[in-house]
Amino acid sequence: MNMTAGLAFLAMTALSAALLAGFLGALHPAFDSFSHFRIHLSVLMALLALPLLASPFRLQAAAGLLFAISCLATTTGALPKGWRQQAAAKPTGQIVYSLLQMNLRFNNPTPKKVLSLIGRTNPDVITLDEVSQMWTTELGYIATAYPYRILCPYPNGMFGVALLSRRPFAADAAPRCEPRGAMAIATVDFGGTDVDVAAIHLSWPWPKEQYWQIGELAQPLAALAR
Repeated sequence: MNMTAGLAFLAMTALSAALLAGFLGALHPAFDSFSHFRIHLSVLMALLALPLLASPFRLQAAAGLLFAISCLATTTGALPKGWRQQAAAKPTGQIVYSLLQMNLRFNNPTPKKVLSLIGRTNPDVITLDEVSQMWTTELGYIATAYPYRILCPYPNGMFGVALLSRRPFAADAAPRCEPRGAMAIATVDFGGTDVDVAAIHLSWPWPKEQYWQIGELAQPLAALAR
């Protein structure tokens, strides 16, 4: 029993270190990788801490449980909502346009479900990540519905980003792919009002140079904000 409790305590300590590292991304991008798993690490740590409350490590377990709950609380905005949200009322007398954003997963085994979702939601603009050669073919089936489009290649040879629109692109601003093919930008004409729309897909924080990528894209993003 003591050995089992000791091993559980060591595992809880390792998880707490990983959770703490996720808050130190400003020091080095390697730490930022841990933040992507904060929910998973918090849950695992809490599950280990609960039985330790009845062991000689009860004080450490209580502190660990509190830390896990605190870390999990920082992710509430990213947790899926388990309740039905009331649809926002559409403004009266105004035309409302919609945008659908999806990470397709480059080797998605069920592409027809994605196309079905697009058909059901009928968005005016679609921004897509991880558009592989397979997806280039699949998206060709909705070319009639979304004739205005730009697909960007990616240097890893596997996938890029894409932007599809029912609405025409502005005549005086050609759509373009930004450096490394990680972002597509197009100016969409919404009934006489031009709106800049971007599809962006960042790489893993480290060692995939996400911070370098963000710096590279900062200039075109700032231009969109002006």
